[in-house]
Amino acid sequence: MFGNPAVTTADSSNPWWTLLDEAVKKADGRLAKPEIFPASTDARYFRERGIPAFGFSPMANTPILLHDHNEFLNKEEYLKGIAIYESIIKEFATYSELVEDEESRAEL
Repeated sequence: MFGNPAVTTADSSNPWWTLLDEAVKKADGRLAKPEIFPASTDARYFRERGIPAFGFSPMANTPILLHDHNEFLNKEEYLKGIAIYESIIKEFATYSELVEDEESRAEL
């Protein structure tokens, strides 16, 4: 598992990545360079079964204090994170509609 972890493609060839990137941009955010943390999130269990999955956190401008005794998040970053998640949910919810529209047009 750790020697050869399953990863999800994080570039424009993956429509889910494109949707995530667009959703974050629509909420006035930006994605940092993707990093692979193969064993740090539950997403690894999905990837091990061949299901694409991303770990994502909208906490920008925040020191990395994961599980530290003084972990904190600035109020403005917290509220911006809510807006980013709302945008992601809206964008991902439209994906099946886009696929269905493309399939319908292809049948014509």
